[in-house]
Amino acid sequence: MASCLVTGTDVRPLPAGLRLDGRRPLLAVGSNASPSQLWHKFAERGPDFAIPVLSTRVDGLAVGHSAHVSRAGYIPYAPYAAAGHTLHTAMLLWLDDTQLARMDETEPNYDRVLLASADYRLTLESGAEVAEYFVYRSVHGVVADLPATTQADALARLARYAIDSGLKVGEISRTGNSQLIASR
Repeated sequence: MASCLVTGTDVRPLPAGLRLDGRRPLLAVGSNASPSQLWHKFAERGPDFAIPVLSTRVDGLAVGHSAHVSRAGYIPYAPYAAAGHTLHTAMLLWLDDTQLARMDETEPNYDRVLLASADYRLTLESGAEVAEYFVYRSVHGVVADLPATTQADALARLARYAIDSGLKVGEISRTGNSQLIASR
């Protein structure tokens, strides 16, 4: 997805001279980067919201599947530390304080943490680097060796793993650590 402005009614090109004062950068690696998901989460605000969404590149992060199944029945994506990897598919949402609080309300399986570009360099498509930004870290960790793929593939891989390992439902192990981002 290209950089854009998501409003309560449509998706527009970023306006010239867009000011981000008073907004907080939040890295979106899964459905939160989708205009339809933003419309769903912010519907209560009606058509009167605007969220700048900027295309990014992040060094040192990758995306895998969180070690939980969402209420909607899918395995969400979650970022994790991956030295030497560059994430090319993330979007940076610029949220005001009210929008950020609403986003937090919709993410009960995640902790919002602050990352620094000194550790995980985030570069906008303009080439500018963002010094600090938020990201959601799965409180469940990231499933080891389950790359970010389609839902059908992820579920099939987990089922094969469970069958091959003789595990019962609920025993599929997960990995995580005390770092800011879960590692494989």
